[in-house]
Amino acid sequence: MKKSFELEDSFRSLNHIPRSQTQKRKTYIHIMQTSKPKKQFHNLFGNWTGVFLTFSMVLFCSVFLYSQIINPVHSQQSAMKPAELVAAGEVVLTYLAKSDSDHYFSLNSNLTRKGVVIIEDPAWRKTIQEALNSRTVVSQVPAAEQEFDLLIVFEGSKSAKYKLSISGDEVFIKQFSDKEIYKIAANQASLIINSIKDMEKQVHF
Repeated sequence: MKKSFELEDSFRSLNHIPRSQTQKRKTYIHIMQTSKPKKQFHNLFGNWTGVFLTFSMVLFCSVFLYSQIINPVHSQQSAMKPAELVAAGEVVLTYLAKSDSDHYFSLNSNLTRKGVVIIEDPAWRKTIQEALNSRTVVSQVPAAEQEFDLLIVFEGSKSAKYKLSISGDEVFIKQFSDKEIYKIAANQASLIINSIKDMEKQVHF
């Protein structure tokens, strides 16, 4: 308020000085312009602060949304065991047949033909379920003595194709057209081998 009164007094004192209207006008414009820079600088600083805060909020929201979308998927996959990624569900039915080739799966059609064994036995289903859930990845596999195509039907009518190989007292399994090969735990391996031997006595593969 004091500054305002001082300016008014200054303007009044200017009227008593003998000058032309043009000079008075120039003086008035000069006084007004010298009082503006502070305000302009303040507005400029305020605008930049607003822009910076807006940019920071947008960046923060983007990072938060990205982490919410990506991290749950990643954490869920990393928490699951390799076996669970493939054998997600309860085994309800299996089909077994001799394998003709590593590059061909024989259980694609006509599942009731000769040489295909349909197995619904609870003990066998439990063995296969436990075998899938206890397997471990291996880098080297010995030469197979016997190879089978195994079609597993899970709860909810989901199915998966597997290649099953036997070498001595070891059993290996892999999903058809997949590179990862798994070794079945010893106790499940012996059960699988014995079950297949019993099947061979009754059915001609």
